[in-house]
Amino acid sequence: MDEKKSEEQNKKEQNQNQNKVRVGTVGEFILIILAIIIIGTGAFTYYLIHREKDSYENLVSNLDVNLLNAIDQADENVLKEVNTSIAEMINSVITNSVSDSTNSVVTEPTNTTKKTLNEELVVLYDGLVLDTSKMDKVALKYIDNTKDAADKYVITYYNYENYSFKNSSLGTISSPIYEGLARIDNVGKIAISEDYNAIPREVKVVNTVPTVISDANPKLADYDTVKTMICDLDGNQTNEYILILANKTSGFSKISLFDAKGVKVADLASIEKSKWKTDVSNSEYYLSISNVQIIDVDNDGIMEVLVEIPYYEGEPDVSILKYKNGELQGKTNIECSLLP
Repeated sequence: MDEKKSEEQNKKEQNQNQNKVRVGTVGEFILIILAIIIIGTGAFTYYLIHREKDSYENLVSNLDVNLLNAIDQADENVLKEVNTSIAEMINSVITNSVSDSTNSVVTEPTNTTKKTLNEELVVLYDGLVLDTSKMDKVALKYIDNTKDAADKYVITYYNYENYSFKNSSLGTISSPIYEGLARIDNVGKIAISEDYNAIPREVKVVNTVPTVISDANPKLADYDTVKTMICDLDGNQTNEYILILANKTSGFSKISLFDAKGVKVADLASIEKSKWKTDVSNSEYYLSISNVQIIDVDNDGIMEVLVEIPYYEGEPDVSILKYKNGELQGKTNIECSLLP
């Protein structure tokens, strides 16, 4: 009996020992797994930290370069702005000084402009109103100084003479020329109420017939007095020619327009001896260069030809012509007369 209990006790102790061995083996395995996880996690974390550090250092390096470049550019822009501001201040001081100096001499009002006093473009020819709304022969108009509307012509005009800008001036109404009729004084041959470049291209004058014209028109040799005005009227990079021709033997004179190839476009105006005034001793009259103006009177970039048509009495008419792309608008072949 005792021996049987002793065997059972031994088996029980052997089973307990085996269970302890199994528990110890599993625990050691778990500890190994945990150690591997901890070590792997630490290594991975270390890798991530160093990679982010390198990226951060590269980013900071690039930012430093870009920041320096931006600072340099900003410094340059600031310097430009400062220089510009200084230049504007200097120009303002100079302009104000000149303006003060001018105002001390000229009493011309600063607000007398077309924009404030007259909504329409005003063109004056010898102080009389020239209608530029159409290309035709038009009569110059006096100003009725008995009406309040006459004040609209007392404005600043931009004056042109001898194919160039002369100055700007305040127009004034003259004393009556006829009953209730006046003109504008203190202005140039042609006066325009708006400030634009009315002579956009040069006008040249020579005392000969250009070869391109004489070769194609041999009969022009019959004229003993010649003036040629050369100008690119329509701005197409080729010149047109206006010839003022006179024959002192026959007493005939005319104004003609020729194109860039020397082909006659039209005779604009003429006068012959039989149409001169004959009741005075000095009765000779020839059309001359003083009868022609070249100017952009309607601000469209095309330079019109203005031909002054004289009369025996009263003010002359003015023929306005526009030449563009080989086409001529306006009245041509006008016969002048100085007979009473």
